[in-house]
Amino acid sequence: MILKNSTRYFFLFLAVFIFSCENDDVREVTLYDKGLTEANASSTTIKFGETIEFTSTSTKALTTNWTFAGGAPGTSINPNVTVTYANPGTYEAQLVVKYIDNTIETKTFTIVVSGIDPPLPFGGVAVDLEGTIEAENYDLGGEGVAYHDNEEENIAITNGSASYREDDGTDVEVGTTTTHISNTNDGEWTNYTVNVLETGNYNFEFMVASGSPTGGKSIRLQSVNQSTGVTTNLGETGNFANTGGWTTFTSKTISNVSLTAGSNTLRFHFTGGDTNLDKVNVIAVGPVLPINGLGVFTERAITASNLGQAPVNNGNFIITTVNTGAYEGTNAYLYSFNVNSGNNVTGYALSVMSPSTSPLDATPYNYYNIALKTTSTKNLRVRMNTSAGNYWITLNSTTDETYGMARDGAWHALKIPLADFKKDGSGENILPNKDKIVACLVMRTDDADYPTYSGLTGAFDWYVDDIFYSVD
Repeated sequence: MILKNSTRYFFLFLAVFIFSCENDDVREVTLYDKGLTEANASSTTIKFGETIEFTSTSTKALTTNWTFAGGAPGTSINPNVTVTYANPGTYEAQLVVKYIDNTIETKTFTIVVSGIDPPLPFGGVAVDLEGTIEAENYDLGGEGVAYHDNEEENIAITNGSASYREDDGTDVEVGTTTTHISNTNDGEWTNYTVNVLETGNYNFEFMVASGSPTGGKSIRLQSVNQSTGVTTNLGETGNFANTGGWTTFTSKTISNVSLTAGSNTLRFHFTGGDTNLDKVNVIAVGPVLPINGLGVFTERAITASNLGQAPVNNGNFIITTVNTGAYEGTNAYLYSFNVNSGNNVTGYALSVMSPSTSPLDATPYNYYNIALKTTSTKNLRVRMNTSAGNYWITLNSTTDETYGMARDGAWHALKIPLADFKKDGSGENILPNKDKIVACLVMRTDDADYPTYSGLTGAFDWYVDDIFYSVD
């Protein structure tokens, strides 16, 4: 009897439980779609210096991370990014997307950045070096590519010369004994693609002529990056005296130029007029020997050094280190005149570079070497301080040509005899006190013209590089 009742109660409980479950609310669970990794690039093939627009339209992303090898910026967390590619090459751009479920997906783009068009040597065949580069046989390609001439007219032909080549924008003169470049002007240049047979050092013997009473102007030798067109200075001939006539050629040599085997493009850059150029003899030499000198601010191989400390603003100068476009090596200084420099004075601008070890002893040396670049027309004192007084030369419209300086915005290497540095600018020379130098470079405005520009920010901006003392 007890068992029967128990069974009856069990079935009653089961019926109630089932009835109760049938009346519970039904809850639905929705499974959402996974996010999508979507991105695009406005282009994948560009020229160097151009930009690409990268856009991510990925959905349900928790984080978005871009990396751009070879680009600027190199990374970004923004979905849309503008990236500039400064150098030719093949690069990878990658998008990494993290979703709310912690899964990660990537999308990759291959970016091809092209350079300038390949150079075309005259006649289709590059000159082998060592060898001779005929000045009139500059590259093909025309104005702005193979050469730059300040006027479209071929002045040599206008003056009666026969024509040497059809694309003759450069003033090539056909003479009785030579065919040569003539009627040159500041800023003109010609390119030459050559084949260097062996990595090494070479002397460049420029055959130049000038019939001007003041002689001819320096020719700057440069290498040209065949991908970007960027130039690197390799040396200068320096100005030269009247050679006895416009077709009386003499040699001016740039020594120990380092070249790498293979195709190279060289540029002959004219820094002024009154210079005719016939050819350049390129001769292999032995290993480059260190300069017999004392380095102050140079990256050249040199026999001794007493490096200058970072220049100090002693009044109205802002001095910065620049890492592009140096005369040689990678670094140069920019001295910018600014009346709000943080050390403001009245009547002059002044900056001092002191030697690491003071006093600096320049007794064994005869020349002070410095590379300068400016467009300022104002006078500059290049000064050294000693414990016996201050000695300087003044660069102005008269002395610029003496030392090979021009205010054209290009680098010029000055080689100044130490005997030219005079006490207070006009007294005895520094020679008896070469062992007492306590400031190896003082950049200073000249009292004669300072009042004419003391209120003009930027009127006295100078780039400085490659400072050293030398025996010869």
